[in-house]
Amino acid sequence: MNLKKIILFTAGLLLIVSGLGLFLNSPPADMHDDSFLVEKGDSLSRTAVRLKNKNLINSSRFFVYLALIEGRSNVITGKYKIYSGMSSRDIIKKLSKGDIIRRKVTIPESFNLYETAQKLEENKITEADEFLEYSFDTLFLMSIGINRDSAEGLLFPDTYTFAENQDARDIIIIMYNHLKKVLNSIDLSNLNKYSLNAYELLKLASLIEKEAKVQSERKYISAVFHNRLSKRMKLDCDPGVRYGIKKFRNRLSYSDLKYDTLYNSYLHSGLPPTPICSPGKNSILAALNPAKSAYLFFVARNDGSHYFSKTLREHNRAVDFYQKGINNGFIDRQKL
Repeated sequence: MNLKKIILFTAGLLLIVSGLGLFLNSPPADMHDDSFLVEKGDSLSRTAVRLKNKNLINSSRFFVYLALIEGRSNVITGKYKIYSGMSSRDIIKKLSKGDIIRRKVTIPESFNLYETAQKLEENKITEADEFLEYSFDTLFLMSIGINRDSAEGLLFPDTYTFAENQDARDIIIIMYNHLKKVLNSIDLSNLNKYSLNAYELLKLASLIEKEAKVQSERKYISAVFHNRLSKRMKLDCDPGVRYGIKKFRNRLSYSDLKYDTLYNSYLHSGLPPTPICSPGKNSILAALNPAKSAYLFFVARNDGSHYFSKTLREHNRAVDFYQKGINNGFIDRQKL
């Protein structure tokens, strides 16, 4: 074979290889927008096979070779949006950069673990059951510095951006670390004044969070709880009863108030065994800085605000007026 034929043969071969490469790199026929999950532990070759099975690439073998040639053999765990028309090279870049689907979610103040789990599942971030499993997994919690039976009250409520299908353990770690940052930003010197530790502070703050609807009342609700604790009075807190029987909606019945759980502060003195929700910073500050008042009772006015009383007689009259509709000459002139 003379030189001219060798050149022509080589050029033809390169043309064929180039054309084949272009074909294998191009989007498959009938390719559609799709989501693709790289699971923890998935190898490059397994990922390639699964992409081929979903008709997102033309060749799994070519995909692996191309990724190795370009030094992008590491695929990052997560859920990805793959668009129609993306080439194998485009997909390789996406998976190796970790360009995963992310979702913004707001976990409101006063949400407990069960409500948080549901919110995360509704936003396709993680399964509620998985989140709850790890939130009560004492071995996992201990490994991240939570030496408690659950993560209740220890996951700070805020707006987060999480990956879709993110590992529930990662979410718990992120939210717990956020709580630690918030606590580090607060002057906790009053803990000793009120004979509280940081965990007890969160218990108290969670009660305030569930009771308070008006920001200016938080410190007065805090004062009521502090005053009752100092007098060894039961806290008589309905939200604690709710948490104990897992009745987070609908009106409590008299039988509910008699149901004996450790969270029923009509039956048991002191703070509950755990927080009953995730308190926000304002409630934590209120727990640390109660108003200087002698109030021992409060009752809802049914507009979000409360009427505060120093005596049981005054409280009962307010309860009759606001909760039972009994007009007993009670006049509300209270201004906090």
